[in-house]
Amino acid sequence: MNPLSAYFQDGLEKPGRSIGTEIETSFVRNGKAATLSETQSMLKILVERGWQPSAYRGKYLTAITDQYGNRVLYELGRQNLELAARPATAGTVVREAKHLLDELYSAAGQYGLEPNFKPRIESEEDLLLIADERDAAWLELDGRQALALLAGISAEQFTVEVPFDRAILCLNRLGKVAWRFLEYYPQDRIWRQYIQQSHAGYRCDRYGGPLQFTGLRAYCQALALHDVVQDGKLVPFYQAKEIDLPLFIRSVWWYFRLKRYGNRLCIEVRPLARRSDERLEQQLQLVLETLNL
Repeated sequence: MNPLSAYFQDGLEKPGRSIGTEIETSFVRNGKAATLSETQSMLKILVERGWQPSAYRGKYLTAITDQYGNRVLYELGRQNLELAARPATAGTVVREAKHLLDELYSAAGQYGLEPNFKPRIESEEDLLLIADERDAAWLELDGRQALALLAGISAEQFTVEVPFDRAILCLNRLGKVAWRFLEYYPQDRIWRQYIQQSHAGYRCDRYGGPLQFTGLRAYCQALALHDVVQDGKLVPFYQAKEIDLPLFIRSVWWYFRLKRYGNRLCIEVRPLARRSDERLEQQLQLVLETLNL
């Protein structure tokens, strides 16, 4: 059996109805990207208010966590902070995320910063920030010019629990209406430019990916066509040793992809551009209506 097939199905629990969300926000001062010093100060304010430091790179604080497991961390850009909120129900996930975002905005306001509610920040500066070892590996693989393309974009993701026997059906439903997501996702062009400019030599469908599958086996076979990043280079999937499967899955940037959290199987919906907080509920409803769970 393809090790991916086993990964996605062995030991699963009966699914609940939880939804996770990740929301990236660029912060600006008078329209200009916040400096690293300014976003560091934001994180330190939140630590003073009860959040806990959870990751450093050198002398820089790169992630913080609250008592409930919500996280704030850098996403490639010095000005771009990602909120990774704990799973919640469809009725509460947006409300809880907004509450956490308000904490971020309050910290930003202490330094005259404000959130930039746009999918992309216009800047001629190199905004790239390498916040962890994973990003460092991609910098070595891609080259700075290519990876820096991703430093100025902000997106959202919803990750929805799905029953195993309906997972591929749900992926196919999303794939059939991918245009509804891409119509409001200007990052698509930037991601494709990144794939083309990277020194790595990725397959062109490592981003976006197939949109229809005949079953889990076909899904895993398509995923295994992509190389694994190991020791700063690409290694064919079936030649790679001791693959970190969750990390590998995260490194294949399909619009809609299966993910596993503990004993739960989920679908992550990725092509959602950062907009105003008032649009979050509308974006979630597009996801849920398409999945039709």
